[in-house]
Amino acid sequence: MECWADLFSNRQLLALTTFSDLVAEVREQVRDHAVAAGMTQSERYEAGGAGADAYADVVATLLGLAVSRYADMSNSLCSWNQTNENVRALFARQAIPMAWDFAEANPFGQIGLRGPIESVAKALNVAPRATGSVQQCPAQNADFAGALLSTDPPYYDNIGYSDLSDFFYVWLRRALRGIHPQLLSTMLVPKSEELVANPYRHDGRAGAKQFFEDGFRTVFERARQAALPDFPITVYYAFKQSDVGDDGDASTGWETLLASMLQSGWAITATWPMRSERSGRMLSVGTNALASSIVLALRPRPHDAQTTDRRGFIRALRDELPGALRSLQQGAIAPVDLPQAAIGPGMAIFSRYSQVIEDDGDPMTVRAALARINEMLDQVLNEQEGDFDPWTRFAIAWYRQHGYQTGRYGDADNLARARGTAVDAMVRAGILKSAAGRVTLLAPRELPEDYDVVADERVGAWEVLHHLIRRLDKFGAPAAGEFVDAVGRRQDGAVDLELVKELTFLLFAVAEKSGWTADAVAFNTVATAWPDIVAAARTARGATGEQAEFEF
Repeated sequence: MECWADLFSNRQLLALTTFSDLVAEVREQVRDHAVAAGMTQSERYEAGGAGADAYADVVATLLGLAVSRYADMSNSLCSWNQTNENVRALFARQAIPMAWDFAEANPFGQIGLRGPIESVAKALNVAPRATGSVQQCPAQNADFAGALLSTDPPYYDNIGYSDLSDFFYVWLRRALRGIHPQLLSTMLVPKSEELVANPYRHDGRAGAKQFFEDGFRTVFERARQAALPDFPITVYYAFKQSDVGDDGDASTGWETLLASMLQSGWAITATWPMRSERSGRMLSVGTNALASSIVLALRPRPHDAQTTDRRGFIRALRDELPGALRSLQQGAIAPVDLPQAAIGPGMAIFSRYSQVIEDDGDPMTVRAALARINEMLDQVLNEQEGDFDPWTRFAIAWYRQHGYQTGRYGDADNLARARGTAVDAMVRAGILKSAAGRVTLLAPRELPEDYDVVADERVGAWEVLHHLIRRLDKFGAPAAGEFVDAVGRRQDGAVDLELVKELTFLLFAVAEKSGWTADAVAFNTVATAWPDIVAAARTARGATGEQAEFEF
């Protein structure tokens, strides 16, 4: 496949070119109808007109967008969706994957051109009735004077936006070149100034990295010069990529982004997670894909900001980061997003200083700061172990070594005694099994379905979490909520549900580092569904006739 036409069969090309060419004919009919309805003739839309010609331009533009959107559903790489029994669009994610065979739908049927037209109409109905202005220019040359800036920047080299845009642009150009001649003057989408690290366009990886860093620094320097005194700027990111270096793990894209912001005179003053990714999207199926975007709030760093040394920076991390991480855990952040979210509070500490000086006298790099933040994250999660009951602390230590696999009884006995418990007691409690000198933690799927948490004499956080995983996986949030409600009705009230939630973050980190993907997905699912589980628990409590709380 060497050109865009290779992605379509002859029949699909005939349909798409016909639809594209018909947009101009429809425009003339719309214009004639508008004139007949009493609208005055005026200049075209691009010239600022507001009469019949401009109205026809707008309708034709929307139809051209629909035709371009339809190309996503009518090409030789569309596959068959067995679940819904229809054609699956090409762009399930920002890439063009290979397909060994393709499905083709009738362009006049249910999966034809009607669908994209209806989608455009629905979007138009809910669009805000507000005016605005749009400018097409490189971000490096943009004028930020008087602007309140909120940006979701490119993700380093992760997505080739302009290359993918050509797929739709070629159809937009054919349909709308007569209506928007300046916007669609080039054969393909402009690419040379696109601010992504593309090694094929900038003489290899080193040249691409330099182009990206210089461009980002220019953007944030211009924004810093025009910063409003009373408002921060906000920067979104949702990127997960580890680049292993000599000084620890760092995310190349965000190392570059953060360095550009800090070198341009910005300080991070606040961070928070925002649930922005659809749970059923293709990327998240069977993976630990990010569920949230992280929003950074930036303000200009004072010109007289003080410096500190490495020891002072680490001391500030130790004092402030645990509280910030606990707040993230108690909020709606998913465990898979916690390492990314932790960058915010950590970099807020790092960016308040004009410089952090290393022991050798050199300034600390962003990569080194990220490594220290990741170390502190691991330390905080490990320190949380002391808050758990002895059975849970044993299970955490055993899981870290063996997962749900079998280990020797002698090792388990030593581990249990060090934590003030015994293997036999945990066997009776139902969290592990022991036979023939071997010990195995029970996975959620191995737990009994008739377990009664109210009648159990002694319950720990580990036991509650694993029964919660089994019920959520098998019966959904309502059953998990009923279980949480039952835990709350225990007379001893021994189980702290916030500790159960913290346990999911700790075990997720262990599972991900060990490569136990299925376990990590299970822990992440519970934490992500926690608000739904709590809501279901409140519903279950109200259904029993007890007085419920008002939720303001």
